[in-house]
Amino acid sequence: METKKVLNRNNEPSDELHEFVYKTHKGLKLQYEEVYYLDYDVDENTGIIDQTKSVKHYTKNQMERNIKALKNAYFIAKGAAAPSEIIKFRNRYDIPASTFSIVLGFSKNTISNIENDGITSLPTGRLIKMCLDNKEIVINYLKMCDEIDKVKKTEISRRLESCY
Repeated sequence: METKKVLNRNNEPSDELHEFVYKTHKGLKLQYEEVYYLDYDVDENTGIIDQTKSVKHYTKNQMERNIKALKNAYFIAKGAAAPSEIIKFRNRYDIPASTFSIVLGFSKNTISNIENDGITSLPTGRLIKMCLDNKEIVINYLKMCDEIDKVKKTEISRRLESCY
């Protein structure tokens, strides 16, 4: 994968860097990947640039991504399903994201959005986690789902039940 580039103070491309951050918040251990770039240190009072010292800097986009990653880590620590867990479950049972969304009662793109962008709310993440931990819930929701045809329901049920 190609490393993203960010322009520094000298208008030179600088690599976007990644680092795992470990924090504790209200007794919860959080882990997430932070993105940043290195640039020269600037004295906030004088505006003088120290070209001998590089420090972390963040673009607006990087800040937004870091906040989203921290929020996602918090939800996971509070019992929500991690996007990687959802992907693993769907791949194991060969269930498309749109189908899984509909089975759980969400709009068609919800699971795909969560897998790409992270958990959007704690209740949603917890519901998904309960379903991943107990396939019987998914099987029951599948039986009650009106938007999926009978053939597809049977195929998915068979895959879910065969791996008990």
